[in-house]
Parts: sequence; C-alpha cells; structure tokens
Amino acid sequence: MNPVLTLWELIATFVYVPTDLILQWVSEAFNTFVDILLHLPQYTMEFLAVNAKPILQITLLPGLAWVIVYAIIAVWFERKFLARAMLRVGPYYCGGRAGWLQLIADFMKLFFKEMIIPRDVNWLFFLAMPVLLPSVPALAVILIPFDTHWVLWDAGGIGLPIFFAIAGLAPLIPIFTGWASKNKYTFIGAWRVAYMYISAEIPMVICGAAVAIMAGSFNLVDIVKAQQNMWFFVPQFIGFAIFFLGVFIQSERTPFDIPGAETELVLGWRTEYSGVLYGFVMFTEYVMLQAWALLFLTLYLGGYNGPVLFGMATASHIFWLTFKFVIFVTLVILCRVVFPRLRMDQMLKLGWYYLTPLAVLNLIVTLGLKLWGVF
Repeated sequence: MNPVLTLWELIATFVYVPTDLILQWVSEAFNTFVDILLHLPQYTMEFLAVNAKPILQITLLPGLAWVIVYAIIAVWFERKFLARAMLRVGPYYCGGRAGWLQLIADFMKLFFKEMIIPRDVNWLFFLAMPVLLPSVPALAVILIPFDTHWVLWDAGGIGLPIFFAIAGLAPLIPIFTGWASKNKYTFIGAWRVAYMYISAEIPMVICGAAVAIMAGSFNLVDIVKAQQNMWFFVPQFIGFAIFFLGVFIQSERTPFDIPGAETELVLGWRTEYSGVLYGFVMFTEYVMLQAWALLFLTLYLGGYNGPVLFGMATASHIFWLTFKFVIFVTLVILCRVVFPRLRMDQMLKLGWYYLTPLAVLNLIVTLGLKLWGVF
C-alpha cells in the first residue's frame, strides 16, 4: 500500500463532496443554529437556576467583586484615616467631599501612564510577576468559609493545609520579581521578603496546627463550628498573639514594611515598576492582608459566628465575618500611625527568638490539654 496515495485518497473524499450533501450539511447547521437562538433564553434561565450559587460566589463573594471592591475601599479608607490621625490636611479635601474622585484619578493615571521597562530586565518574569502577585493570595481567599454552605472552594479536611500551601508560594514571586528587575535595591528587597516570610510563616503554621488539634479537624468550616461556644483566642491566646503579628509580617504592613523601606531601598522589590504594572504590585499588598486577615478571623475570632439577624442565617454569617474583617483592617491601619518600622535584624530576632519558640510551646500545651481531655 502506498501511504502517499492513501493520504491523497483520504483528502479527495473531503474535497470532492457531492453538492446535494453539502447543501444538506448547510441546512442542518442552519436549523441547529436557529434552534439554539430560539431556545437560548430557556437554556440561559436553566443554567442560571442550576448554577446561581457558584456564579454569585465567583463573581461577588468571595470572588472577584469582593477582592476588588475591598481593595478600592481600603485604599480610600486608609488615606482618610491616616489623614485624620496624622493631621494631614490635603486628603481631607482632595477628590471632592468623600475623596472618591482621587481614586478615579489615580486609576486613570496608572492605567494610561507609560510603562517604563528597564533595558536589562528579564522580560518574561518582569511582566508576568505583577499578574501572579495578587492571584496567589486571591486563590487562598476562596478557601475561607463565609457560611457553612457558602464556601467557593470547599477543600474539606485539607482546607487549612491547602491555605498554607498556597500562601507558601507568596515569597517566591517577589524573589523572582526582584531578580528579574536586575536592580540591587529590588534584589535586596526581594530577599528581605524571603527572610521575613519564612521567619513568620513557620510559627504561623505551628499555631494553625494547634488550632486544628483543638478543633479536631483541618476543615475550616469545622474549626468555625468548634468556636460556637467560645472563640479560640481565649484558650489559644499565645497562638492568637503570634498569628496577629504574623498577619502584619505576611502583608508587609507597618511596622514590618521592611522590604519596601523607602529610606533604604527606594521601594524595595517594587522599585522598577510603573504604570498599570505598579498598580498590580500595590494591589497585592491589600489582597495579602485580606487573605491572612480572613484566616486569622476564622481560626481565632469565631469566623462567621454571630447572632442570627432578621432570621437569615447565611446573610447574618456573611455580615458578621465582614464586620469583624472591617474592624481588624481598621486596627491594622491604626498600627501604621502608632509604630515605627523595625530593622531587619529586629524582625528576624522577633521571628526566630520569640515567635517560633512560643509557637512550639503553644503546640505542646495544646497537645497536653487534648490528651488530658480538657477539650
């Protein structure tokens, strides 16, 4: 058998098709298209009826709209709050009475501003990292339960380990970003991120394990249910304090904004970015704070637990978690006014000399109490 001849015969069967058969195919395709158009509203309604809940979760809460709207409001609120706390007159009036016009102006500036890319950078990593930076913590947010049945990604008994696994990728991206920028300030800032994250995340993981032991599960929903009578910050007060500091460190908030110290490193690993890429990079700070703050509330402050309002349990649970989140973010912003930035050696000493030993002590005490049947 000649393979070339066989191939040409196969091609010919498609090329030399009878005219009546072609007309039949066209007629069937047209009828199918018309049928789809006529039944499109019905198909759309059926699809929405079956998938309404996941669509709401993906688009609104805790999906895209929640992450973006929170970041917008947080930027606006932080400016106003710091202006009043520091007696800065400008933000009182800038952007109209409420200041929203300033946010729109900043967005337009970043969106249309020229992106200046240094000549010697690694283009692939330099352009890809700003997009990945907010994606990693945003992926962790969808693990947080806003209600027993309102979890976008219900990972079951491995929810807490998956959160830490995803969050563990976070320090890699600034390292690649600083390396790709080919700048000594970005490189130093990137490695400061690595030092900080490691020294903070180890005690945080140990504290998370202690909470899981107390709740008897790694499932975040079960951990919240275990706090219906008493929030875990009472028996786990050591872990509560460690995790509280860890949230500041992981989100690079004052007094742990060491990787971007302006007086030392210009803007740290963010230095070479401009335009819309700079907007993505700064957006990451707020998404990181959001992810770790929601986990902190879930582990120690009862998560979505709270009195049922107006007879609607799901809406009440979403309200209480959001309310706790707003209070916590306000406290984080307040600390920016109160505390000065630490030095790198002070931060590392805090993590390795104090937080990690205390986290191990907290874990041992929790294991002992669990074995003795205290809880």
